[in-house]
Amino acid sequence: MRFRTVVCSGKEVLFVGQERGNSKSAEDWLTTGRWKISMSALDAYLTERLEEKSFGRSIDRFVFCFEIADFEKWGDFFRASENYVSHRSRTKEIWSVGQLRWADVKDLKASDQLRALRATIQLAILRIGEKPRKPKDFGYGALAKIVEALLDQAPEEALIAKPSG
Repeated sequence: MRFRTVVCSGKEVLFVGQERGNSKSAEDWLTTGRWKISMSALDAYLTERLEEKSFGRSIDRFVFCFEIADFEKWGDFFRASENYVSHRSRTKEIWSVGQLRWADVKDLKASDQLRALRATIQLAILRIGEKPRKPKDFGYGALAKIVEALLDQAPEEALIAKPSG
């Protein structure tokens, strides 16, 4: 199984590690008002640990569509996708959206942001079971359990984004 994240964010969301050209010092980017989790590090961590695991023949990759924004400012744009799940049988992928409201997480410590992200990933995986047309032999419940355990054991410092420059 491979794990991949696709990020869709509102322009109000500021990510640590993407501060090039900003006049603030690198340390300022680790203070409040920043998303502190490295999504590429999260992908690498989960993919490495899920690589030898199988949750059925129909799915080889789970794509977590991570949406983070102040949703009320964007109207229907994010509302339309909040419960989105797509089984792509030709590529053996399942895509599922998980959303975090920026105002709720922007001022949290990295450990608390990671906790919120973990819950959002769980919801995205478990939402697969709510769909009437889901992959027949995909053990999404087992995937949710293993991902939860892996994130619980994850070395937090390995998942925290580093400021650039």
